[in-house]
Amino acid sequence: MEFRNKEIDKKQMAKSIFCISVGTAAGLLVYGIFLFFHIDIFGWNLGLIFAPLAAGYVETILADQIIGENIGAISAFILFIDTTFYSFILKNPTLGWNIITAGSIIVILQAAFPTLINYILLVVVGGILSNFFKTIKKYETNIKNRIQNQQFFRWETKDVEIETESLPVYDELESNQMINSAEFYFITSPSMKDKKYEIIQLFHSEVIVEKNKKIINAEPEKAEYLQLIRIKDGKDECLIKLLSKIKNAGGNGILDLSINYSLIGYSGESIQITAMGIGVLIDN
Repeated sequence: MEFRNKEIDKKQMAKSIFCISVGTAAGLLVYGIFLFFHIDIFGWNLGLIFAPLAAGYVETILADQIIGENIGAISAFILFIDTTFYSFILKNPTLGWNIITAGSIIVILQAAFPTLINYILLVVVGGILSNFFKTIKKYETNIKNRIQNQQFFRWETKDVEIETESLPVYDELESNQMINSAEFYFITSPSMKDKKYEIIQLFHSEVIVEKNKKIINAEPEKAEYLQLIRIKDGKDECLIKLLSKIKNAGGNGILDLSINYSLIGYSGESIQITAMGIGVLIDN
C-alpha cells in the first residue's frame, strides 16, 4: 500500500486500517440488507455492485476526514472478494462469470482509480465510438451522393417543345440478307440425315455488350428498346465471328447451333452473347 510518498508510521497505519474496517463493515451491512430483502434482478443480487460501492464510498469519506487523503478504496476490493466468494462459491458455485461480476469490477476500479477509469471511459472509449460513427456517416454520405448523381430529371413546359432524339432502328431484313449472303449453313439440329457432311470440331464465339450510360439515364421504355437493338446487333456479330472461324477451318456449316445470353460484371451491367456448335463441311 502506498500513501503518496508519506512516511508510514504505526499511527498512520492504524488510521488507515480503521477507515478500511469501517468501509468494509458498511459494505457488509449493505450486502446483508440486499440479501435479506432479496433485492435482485433475474436472480442476481444487486448487492454485488452496491456493497463494494458503499464500502469504497464510506472508506473514502473517512480517509479524507481522518487522514486527509484517499487511500485507494481498499475496502471495495475486500467486499468484492467477499461477495464473490459468498455468491459464486458458497451459495452457487455453478454461476460463473457474468455481467454482474463485470459490473462489480468496473465499480471497484472506478472507486480505486477514478482518474484512470474516467480517462479510459471518456477519452478512449468515447474516441472509438466517435470515430465509428464518423465512419458510418462518411459511408452514408457517399452512398447518398452516388444515388443522387444517378438520378435524372426531365423538365417539361407548355410553351417549349422538347426535342426528342431519333431512335435507331434494327433492320431485320438487312440482318437476314447479311447472314444468308455468307453461303453458310446454320443448323440447330445435331445431325443432317439427307446430306453428307464431315465433322471438323466444336467451335464457339462470344461478344460482350458493354454497359451504356445513355441507356441507363433514358426512360424505361426507351432504354428497353435500345438495349434490345444492342443485343440483336451483338447476336449478328457473334454469328459472323463464328462462321468466320469455321470457314477458316475449311467448313461451310454448323450443326447443333445454340446461342446463349448471360449477365456479367458488377450487378449484371453487361451482357455476354455466346454462340456454339459443331463445324462441318457439307457436300453440296
